[in-house]
Amino acid sequence: MARSRQTSSRGRKRGLEVRGLRNSDDIAEVRAPALPWPLAVVLAAVGAAAAGWIIVASPVVVASLAGPPRAITSGLKLATELWLLGHGSGAVIGATTITLMPLGLTALLLLILSGLAGVAARQAVLAHDSDDLPLDVRQRLVPRLVLSFTGTYVLAVGSVAFLFATPTQVAKALLGAAILAGLSSLVSVGRVVGWDAMRTWPLWAKRVPMAAAAGVATVVVGGSVAVATALYQGRDRITELSTSLGADPVGGFVLVLGELAYLPNIVLWGVSWVLGAGFSLGDGSVVSPMVTQLGLLPAVPVFGAVPPAASGHWSMVWWLLVGVAAGVVAAWTAVAPRRRARFDETSLIGGLTGLVAGVAVTVVAVVSRGNLGIGRLVSIGPRPFELFVMSCSLMGISGMAGGLVIGLLSRRQRVTLIAAQGGPDVVDDDTHVVTGEGPEDETAPVG
Repeated sequence: MARSRQTSSRGRKRGLEVRGLRNSDDIAEVRAPALPWPLAVVLAAVGAAAAGWIIVASPVVVASLAGPPRAITSGLKLATELWLLGHGSGAVIGATTITLMPLGLTALLLLILSGLAGVAARQAVLAHDSDDLPLDVRQRLVPRLVLSFTGTYVLAVGSVAFLFATPTQVAKALLGAAILAGLSSLVSVGRVVGWDAMRTWPLWAKRVPMAAAAGVATVVVGGSVAVATALYQGRDRITELSTSLGADPVGGFVLVLGELAYLPNIVLWGVSWVLGAGFSLGDGSVVSPMVTQLGLLPAVPVFGAVPPAASGHWSMVWWLLVGVAAGVVAAWTAVAPRRRARFDETSLIGGLTGLVAGVAVTVVAVVSRGNLGIGRLVSIGPRPFELFVMSCSLMGISGMAGGLVIGLLSRRQRVTLIAAQGGPDVVDDDTHVVTGEGPEDETAPVG
């Protein structure tokens, strides 16, 4: 007598157990997806859209239940506006138009999209005989999965936006949904399928994205420290603003959630501040280490951390060392494994990684910019041109200098080691190639 039994592995498999045999543990494993992958992709994309909306709607509905009965309907519409705002479409709340994206919510949407896209991709992999797919199969499967998932998610977001938003919001929502779903699914599907976009890149070039990410992470840490310092110094003003709002416990809880949703934005503003470019809190205002010019600010508690107008001074220029450190970290990550590369190569690679990190910081920080209304509440966030110049200059030059120093020190250590060991005669120039002892001992020139 035969019966099927579920077993656990990387994906869902079906086991076939035959009763009557002496050894009941002999089970034939049969690879089979739980769902056909096209259906899995559609369900994953729709489920991602629904999960994101529910996460936004839950606290809004809870807050609405504390108000009049009709507030629930308006609360659901508000939740939909905020959900679309996380896709970059903007939100129209009463007579106020908000375009400042809550990047905390956007990051949460990316996590949901990435996870469910990976689940759908796993179903497609299980339809094949082995996880080790041929290269041509991977190259066909990845675009199919990414385009199907992205298209379904864009359709779901666009349908909701068409019912509740303005035409301008619909267009922005479609673009934002395509970017979020496309990027997240490409990374997740590529990881599950085993497709490497950098497969044909030179070894030194493969390290550039990782090194640039290390530089970006360094300035994010520096910006976080600056924000934490400002929050501590302005804790009295923050408490005073929170008390002046007179919110009930439910309203206070929703306010805290809103500030947490915008916490990544605030950190990126801190990144722009430590790089010397500063940020604006309305038309005509500037907040930077060297100068601070403020006007009227909205009564948002977190804005109590903004330093007073007299705080900016040239003595604060030491914060720029964060950008210098980020360039050096990026250079070290890229060129330290190249122990036998020439110093001119390490210098160029270090400068390139610092420059890429500076461009990445600018792009991400500009996304955190937007409006909280009209008048003096427009153009809130980092100053794009100033940030581009400062980040690329600081991180690019420091990365080049760091790569040069690393290359020179590595060359000196090689010469000292060869002289101490009394090895064979070698040509004392930078074109000599020494065979490495490990995979990280690169000797090939840049090119």
